[in-house]
Amino acid sequence: MKTSGSPSDVLSVFVVGAAHIDRRAKADAPYRPAASNPGRFFDMPGGAAFNAAVTLDALGCAVVLQSARGGDSDGYRIAEAIAAHKFTDFSITWIDRATPTYTAILDDRSELVAGIADMGLYDLLVPRVFTRRHVRAAIDEADALLVDANLPSGSIDALAKAAGGRPIAAIGVSPAKVRRLQGAIRSLSALFLSHAEATSLVEASAGTSSRLLAEFLIELGARRAVITDGPGEVVVIDGEAIAFQEPPAVVPLDVTGAGDTLAAAALVALCEGHAWVDCVRAGLVGSSLRISVDPFPPRDFPRLIQEGAAVLPDPHFPERSL
Repeated sequence: MKTSGSPSDVLSVFVVGAAHIDRRAKADAPYRPAASNPGRFFDMPGGAAFNAAVTLDALGCAVVLQSARGGDSDGYRIAEAIAAHKFTDFSITWIDRATPTYTAILDDRSELVAGIADMGLYDLLVPRVFTRRHVRAAIDEADALLVDANLPSGSIDALAKAAGGRPIAAIGVSPAKVRRLQGAIRSLSALFLSHAEATSLVEASAGTSSRLLAEFLIELGARRAVITDGPGEVVVIDGEAIAFQEPPAVVPLDVTGAGDTLAAAALVALCEGHAWVDCVRAGLVGSSLRISVDPFPPRDFPRLIQEGAAVLPDPHFPERSL
């Protein structure tokens, strides 16, 4: 189940979802809502699937990327970025459509204030897209799959079924889209959520604790999951067990892509047979490097993850509520 031409020990991952241009506007001073804020504007290739693919590549994986783009300048730009990384590109181009885009407003500490996702084109990645012969072959040959919730729910369900027992991980993407994962949640090997996404997925109130969200996810059938909450403790779900893990303390340059990197690095560790909490620890270190190092990925990325995970505080395992 390896990509053609890859060495037998290279992990091959079929990645499906968003690959577009991320645009960011960062305030130079403390952000003031409903006011003009001085700052800087910049953009770069991104999207959950693309960000994850970059991390997978940096960890030595062979990547097949399936996305959607338009026939505009953004589409050409993301195609060039995919080619530069030497991913196998199965993306579909709709020449009469605009490429999806994400625009983030960041405060002076690089924390997200608001984001606007113009990503309707990804809704065209319907289940029949994944029945094309070359796509089916790539899925069959992959060692693992990684999807994001920009896909229609039917496609997520179909890919979870196609995984056939191989590892498949999913990224929640946003509170608005995470419920697309509901039908596949019992089939997912790992689920990666922010606190807001977990709240939406389990249909809880905004003030629900991460601990209670984890218990709700277990009731929904999640086998392994991660709930992040900015720089706070991360909740790790492994079967019926719930753990809390302190992430690395870093000064962020840009938080965009943190969860995507966490998902990719943890998936690699899972495929290598590590305990789930150790997979998450590796993912957290990779995520911390993503938001604090420029350019990313840094040289010796795998070594930095290994060394960083070794010095993280031990997780703690509180008893579950009755």
